[in-house]
Amino acid sequence: MFVHFRLSPVPIKRKEPKKGSLLNVVKSYEGGRESHARVIVQSLFEEYLSVEELFSDNIQADVIERLRLQYKKDLLKIVDIVLSHQGVKNKNKLILRLMEQLVYPNPAAYRDKLIRFSALNHTSYSELALKASQLMEQTKLSELRSSIARSLSELEMFTEDGETMDTPKRKSAINERMEDLVSAPLAVEDALVGLFDHSDHTLQRRVVESYVRRLYQPYLLKGSVRMQWHRSGLMASWEFLEEHTERKNSNEDQSFDKSVEKHSERKWGVMVIIKSLQFLPAIISAALKEMSHQFHESIPNGSAEPSGFGNMMHIALVGINNPMSLLQDSGDEDQAQERIKKLAKILKEQGVASSLHSAGVRVISCIIQRDEGRAPMRHSFHWSSEKLYYEEEPLLRHLEPPLSIYLELDKLKGYENIQYTPSRDRQWHLYTVVDKPLPIQRMFLRTLVRQPTTNEGFTGFQRLDVEAASKQWALSFTSRSILRSLLTAMEELELNAHNANVKSDYTHMYLYILREQQIDDLLPYPKRVDLDAGQEETVVEAILEELAREIHASVGVRMHRLGVCEWEVKLWIASSGQAWRVVVTNVTGHTCTIQIYRELEDTSKRRVVYHSASVQGPLHGVPVNAHYQPLGAIDRKRLLARRTSTTYCYDFPLAFQTALEQSWASQLPGGKIPKDKVLKVSELKFADQKGTWGSPLVNVERPPGLNDVGMVAWSMEMSTPEFPSGRKILIVSNDVTFKAGSFGPREDAFFFAVTELACAKKLPLIYLAANSGARIGVAEEVKSCFKVGWSDETSPERGFHGETRWVIDTIVGKEDGLGVEGLTGSGAIAGAYSRAYKETFTLTYVTGRTVGIGAYLARLGMRCIQRLDQPIILTGFSALNKLLGREVYSSHMQLGGPKIMGTNGVVHLTVADDLEGVSAILKWLSYVPACAGGPLPISCPLDPPERPVEYYPENSCDPRAAICGTLNGNGNWMGGIFDKDSFVETLEGWARTVVTGRAKLGGIPVGIVAVETQTVMQVIPADPGQLDSHERVVPQAGQVWFPDSASKTAQALLDFNREELPLFILANWRGFSGGQRDLFEGILQAGSTIVENLRTYKQPIFVFIPMMGELRGGAWVVVDSRINPDHIEMYADRTARGNVLEPEGMIEIKFRYKEMLESMGRLDQQLIQLKAKLQEARSCGAHEMVEPLQHQIRSREKQLLPVYTQIATRFAELHDTSLRMAAKGVIREVLDWNTSRSFFYKRLRRRIAEESLIKTLRDAAGEQLSHKSAIDLIKSWFFSSDISKSREDAWVDDGIFFTWKDDPKNYEDKLKELRVQKVLLQLANIGDSISDLQALPQGLAALLSKVEPSSRVLLIDELRKVLG
Repeated sequence: MFVHFRLSPVPIKRKEPKKGSLLNVVKSYEGGRESHARVIVQSLFEEYLSVEELFSDNIQADVIERLRLQYKKDLLKIVDIVLSHQGVKNKNKLILRLMEQLVYPNPAAYRDKLIRFSALNHTSYSELALKASQLMEQTKLSELRSSIARSLSELEMFTEDGETMDTPKRKSAINERMEDLVSAPLAVEDALVGLFDHSDHTLQRRVVESYVRRLYQPYLLKGSVRMQWHRSGLMASWEFLEEHTERKNSNEDQSFDKSVEKHSERKWGVMVIIKSLQFLPAIISAALKEMSHQFHESIPNGSAEPSGFGNMMHIALVGINNPMSLLQDSGDEDQAQERIKKLAKILKEQGVASSLHSAGVRVISCIIQRDEGRAPMRHSFHWSSEKLYYEEEPLLRHLEPPLSIYLELDKLKGYENIQYTPSRDRQWHLYTVVDKPLPIQRMFLRTLVRQPTTNEGFTGFQRLDVEAASKQWALSFTSRSILRSLLTAMEELELNAHNANVKSDYTHMYLYILREQQIDDLLPYPKRVDLDAGQEETVVEAILEELAREIHASVGVRMHRLGVCEWEVKLWIASSGQAWRVVVTNVTGHTCTIQIYRELEDTSKRRVVYHSASVQGPLHGVPVNAHYQPLGAIDRKRLLARRTSTTYCYDFPLAFQTALEQSWASQLPGGKIPKDKVLKVSELKFADQKGTWGSPLVNVERPPGLNDVGMVAWSMEMSTPEFPSGRKILIVSNDVTFKAGSFGPREDAFFFAVTELACAKKLPLIYLAANSGARIGVAEEVKSCFKVGWSDETSPERGFHGETRWVIDTIVGKEDGLGVEGLTGSGAIAGAYSRAYKETFTLTYVTGRTVGIGAYLARLGMRCIQRLDQPIILTGFSALNKLLGREVYSSHMQLGGPKIMGTNGVVHLTVADDLEGVSAILKWLSYVPACAGGPLPISCPLDPPERPVEYYPENSCDPRAAICGTLNGNGNWMGGIFDKDSFVETLEGWARTVVTGRAKLGGIPVGIVAVETQTVMQVIPADPGQLDSHERVVPQAGQVWFPDSASKTAQALLDFNREELPLFILANWRGFSGGQRDLFEGILQAGSTIVENLRTYKQPIFVFIPMMGELRGGAWVVVDSRINPDHIEMYADRTARGNVLEPEGMIEIKFRYKEMLESMGRLDQQLIQLKAKLQEARSCGAHEMVEPLQHQIRSREKQLLPVYTQIATRFAELHDTSLRMAAKGVIREVLDWNTSRSFFYKRLRRRIAEESLIKTLRDAAGEQLSHKSAIDLIKSWFFSSDISKSREDAWVDDGIFFTWKDDPKNYEDKLKELRVQKVLLQLANIGDSISDLQALPQGLAALLSKVEPSSRVLLIDELRKVLG
């Protein structure tokens, strides 16, 4: 777009130009046409990015939701943005054309925009992001080339004083810079090739020497690089050591040697740099002649040429006007073949091939220089002993020998159609293949890890920083090198994430570290290790495993997201000269398995193999150069699970192991727990092969993935900080790789059996849900062979009636599980799981999409954790759309994602990934007993129980701060009532006027219900299925129970009671909301349920009105201690208030205007005097004085009314105080806020001890002994003991009580008496029934048969004594 101005000398009437019009146009041309074009392109890029960055890596529905909040008053703005986004394909075409035509010549001018383009992450932007990244890399390559030229020239050779360096210093400085180039982890090779034809011959020689030293690092003989000019071009020669692995300390009787060491053979290499292929034969001949002469002289005694066949020839074709460079490397195979043919033709003719072969040249490398900013092209030609000429090796195209051998590309030769993709800096090489028999796209990434000699210099061009600098330097030198390479590779994968040709299902990375590593290189500074004789192997193995684990912790999740399932590192340890390999399998991103191998020679087969250092790994004994095998069954199943965005079920035990280790680490910083003691896993399976309803379960030790039913289960015995000696749980999981995780009859029977086992043993049951609901199907055996009786064989469209014949009127099918039998199984497991919630602890973790009966199970187990990206639905969205007859819903998440399930009370917690989910499961389990009816998991408190409550409410009590503390304005922590960091809030998104969760008080787990004091907004989403539906936002006041928050309270009470947790209610309610809609939505039912759940609560309950809190009216009624006097105790802070109504409401009824006037007349002296005068005037008959006096009285009353309203309010408030509550006996005690924590801790310990003793009594005496009778009995035993000394106050002394309780001898005999009375009562009941008496002998016989032999003899003897 260009604007031309024509200036005319004709005088014109001057007009004031509009601001920002003509002047702006002229200014835009200030830098010329190119500058103007740049401004226009930049503005177009900015418009594109301002819209598309909103949608990058985000769900469109979520973006629109955020825009609605952002542009509440300008909804048309949202329409414009969405319409613009819908045209993204056409916009992409325009941007790509602009990049190719205007950005390509000068990408540096658009760097900021290109960075933003490359960060776009969605299929729609993949081509743009890749193009932008390539253009950025082009600028980096140009900059790197310029930097190298400056560094290796003598323009910068000055001392600090500005004087020219002397020759020795200059040489030393140049050599250091060359060494930096050799070791730099950058695209140095490409930048150096771009300088091969530099006009400065000194610089050119240094560039070529740096290139050679880099290619042959670390095998180049020092000082062997020589340069000489030939009339056809520059020629460089050198000597290097070709290394092999050779046995050390071999023993013919052993199948494996103890180690493999390097062995070297001396070879030579030569490079010729020419500007035209016509010079090639002549310069090759000259080079071979020169090398023959040089090498002959270098060998002692002038012996013959070196034996072997491994010399190298490099041919560099330079000059951008060379016809070969004009063949663009666009990926076109025809163009590549054209280059190959031209080069191969020259290498075949004029005896070139025979002379090269005679000189022992094995490989010829051809490098073709291209224009600035573009990488050179490379081809390798290898001698073919069959064809007797040099032919190109396609697998090594784009690579430079000799180091390409260390990429182990021979392992890929088992695949066909290998597709190569270069990374932008050419340090990583990407090979894509298709795995068989199943068509799985795999990618193999290979790189050579170069370790910089310094931390400055050319590493400044590195594209990445390794996390933060502090984290980077916390790693070892080797770890940083590996991590740097891995991060570069992952950036390449992210760029190609939406490229169908490159995107991989299963990616493997291989890294070869060129430099030998010292032991200290493997350890982070300043850590050091002392090696004892013979222990190096064990120490190195441990160090390498820890190194791999640290790296995986940094990048494992990102790798898993990109499909990197395995990475392998090979390195040499200098002290022993041994080769080690670290193989890491990335199981879930958060979890991994690490195998450490050494390379040993299998002497029986004369090959080098993987040898496990300690624990035998899957590659043990496999040759290191063996072809890659197709994916195994487990890897295929993992891949299938990952495609459904979940974790393969058999990988969850490893996730539990990892989460347990993290739990221990948080409890014992620096302490290490032996892995074998943390978790023991035993799989459960049907006892018989068919396995159906009624089949028992047995433990089995078998490899993962052998299940023949789409449901798996484990019995896990885990050592946790709360149960160091171990606790047992049962886990049942869908196998999403088995018929999509659907529920068939066998799956139902298996789930039912696991649930019954959990109920029988009272063990916690965890259900990992990832399924597609009840299985559906048809009889395939009938489907493939049925026929149709057409009305007219020639016209099928007429239907299928016709004459009478045998017809199929019902299809039962050969297979089980095609229809209603699946539904009846679903009903059975629904009932079983519902019963399990009442009898033991149940918890559902939605790790994958869960449908139909799966969704019902999530609710029936009541406690539910949902992963943020997985839905809980009854029917798929596409099925609903068909039912509705139009496209209404766009995703499963819209129906049952966390925005729905997290706000309606189904989901208690949401997590981002599976390790967080497993950690949440373990955290939840840390609050509940090991089995139903067991003792609470009381742990050693990290937060001192005697600590005062440091958080003080100002105007209202923040519930979360009161529970777990908060930070003050200075960033200092102010503790709440419960232990720091122990509170886990549940049901957070639902009914937010009530806060529920679990915490610990002095290490004792408790359930908590508290009250939100701020107004919250309830958002009721619109249903797209109803055209007239719209979103509603309903404000809900704090300190008020609404239907949803009352239901939430009732639900929490039920859960806490089932979990056998003591309960704390921080009661701060003003009452229930009683509007028409509230009554319609069930506020009465929900409030009544609170009462019922409190009445049936079996654990200690503490109702505490907190500081600045109040409890009034119906809210008091539903939490009053008399609902459950055995378990509820009420307390109040000194500042707390409680009554039927609030003071303002109370005075409207009990201190009305008339009563206020009476108080004024009684208390105000002025009014008393005026009324006296009025009375006197009336009695004296001074009627003219009455009206003025009445007016004065009314004026005075009006003046005093505000003050007396305050007095009345204050008067009413004085009826609400905590002291009055205590005086009336409705609360147990008035507490001080700052000491409430220590008080409740002591009281909780006492109540738990009493409840434990009461449970023991009721077990001994039977259920007929009431709670009150039991406590009275305990008191009588206590007072009759010597410890109490008959002191009346001894019962309230916790020290005396615990001394008495902790010694069972004080009440053992009395418990025996209770048991005798219980048995006597049971026998008396038997005696009342003749039929029961007749069955007594048989019953006794059965009882005796179950008793151990030793006990049986004693029992029979005792019975004989009784019977005489």
